[in-house]
Amino acid sequence: MGKTPFLTILLAVDGGESDRATAETAMELAELCGSRMVILNVVDRSLVNRLKRFTDESPTEIEMELEEKGWRALYHAEERSKDKGIRTLITQRHGVPENEMLAEAERVKASLIVVSSPHAVPGQVRRLGPGSLDRLMESAKCPVLVVR
Repeated sequence: MGKTPFLTILLAVDGGESDRATAETAMELAELCGSRMVILNVVDRSLVNRLKRFTDESPTEIEMELEEKGWRALYHAEERSKDKGIRTLITQRHGVPENEMLAEAERVKASLIVVSSPHAVPGQVRRLGPGSLDRLMESAKCPVLVVR
C-alpha cells in the first residue's frame, strides 16, 4: 500500500448537534487511511460577549460553561475515536475559531481539516459562520472537508 493521503486529520468540534456526523466522517477517513486524529475545540471569546447580552451570568461564568461543553465534546469524540483504534489527541484553545484551527493545523501538520457546515442543523447558531468558513478554506494549507 502507498503513502496515506492524510497522515493527520484535524477535527473541529463545538458540542453542537452536528458533531456526531462530522466526527463519524472524520473517523471513517482516519480508519481508511491509517491517520492519527487531532480533535480541537475552540472557546470563542466573541461568543462569550454575544451571550452576555442574554444572561445575568458573568463573562467568566459563560466562558467556563463553554469550556466545559467543549471538553465534554472532546472527551466524547476521543472515546469513540479510540474505540475504533485511531491514535487520538484532544486539545482546547481560546480565540477566534478559524484562526485557532489554522494555527493548530500548522502545529500538528494536519493534512486534512474536517468541520461541520454552518448550516448542518437548521436554526442552530453555529460558532463557525459562513464568513469564517470561507476564511478557513482560503487560508488553510491543506484540504478542508465540510460535512453537512
